[in-house]
Amino acid sequence: MIDRLGNPMVAAVDGALPAGTADPERFVALAQSALQEACEPLQSVTQAALRLPLFLGLPEMRPGFSQYQAESVRQGLQRSGEPTVELDDIRLFAEGHAAGAVALEAALGELARGAQELCLVGGIESYFHPDTMEWLDANRQLAGEDGRSAFVPAEGAGFLLLATERACKRLGLARQARVRASVVRAESKLIKTPEVCLGEGLTEAVEQAVAQAGAGGDKRINDILCDINGERYRGQEWGFVCLRLSHYFDDPADYSSPADAWGDMGAASIPLFAMLACQAAARGYAKGPLTLLWASSEGGQRGAVVVETGQAG
Repeated sequence: MIDRLGNPMVAAVDGALPAGTADPERFVALAQSALQEACEPLQSVTQAALRLPLFLGLPEMRPGFSQYQAESVRQGLQRSGEPTVELDDIRLFAEGHAAGAVALEAALGELARGAQELCLVGGIESYFHPDTMEWLDANRQLAGEDGRSAFVPAEGAGFLLLATERACKRLGLARQARVRASVVRAESKLIKTPEVCLGEGLTEAVEQAVAQAGAGGDKRINDILCDINGERYRGQEWGFVCLRLSHYFDDPADYSSPADAWGDMGAASIPLFAMLACQAAARGYAKGPLTLLWASSEGGQRGAVVVETGQAG
């Protein structure tokens, strides 16, 4: 596709997908391999397929992605099948960047109430619908020749297998990380509006998440993974959080923004960030056991998640 200046649009496309794959098939195709990998630990503990609910984060409603597409993704995942797991209840959270945190908070509530012992939490994103790309270009959010506050759109999927301590012991599942907190709050001063955002919504979400995780004093958040992607709004929003909450962190300015490497992953951000935290611990380069994951949706949702992994290498 060509942008409004006549240049090829910049994008981080999944090269394994056929070029003609379109919504919702593209979302389902992106999900399948990640979903299968998340379910692999169950292959050695059960012969029959387990019936599990899926709490799924999706993009916010936008040009190129509607409620119809969201429902089509649900139906596609139900038809696709997974030999280890039967998805008997797929709950959709079309909340954009923070969708993974919204889905995770809902799933944790189910586990805490005893309604579930085991479930899947995930997110899928793909910006590559012509209407979506033209919408980004029209709003000057598409990285390019004049994109001073813009990002590289991407696509991908991430899934987590979430279990209670009791289920881990009963099934013999090895834990990679523990979710210490998941908090979602709302921001009223949104991007693409004249309002000046002072980071109140994100500050509230992060403060409550790190407090629930027991951070403070000598126990601090060691690492930060976030969806800062090149838009000034997001960087400024985090700046206000740093000013207010620096005492909870080893260094609030020492964050990692994976969008620099794989593009903006939108609704898949939080599950993919959790994967990165687990991999950092497993490979020995984690800065410490506590990692904050945060993401901000255009519609105002602010999600903050704290995960605890093994000790740093």
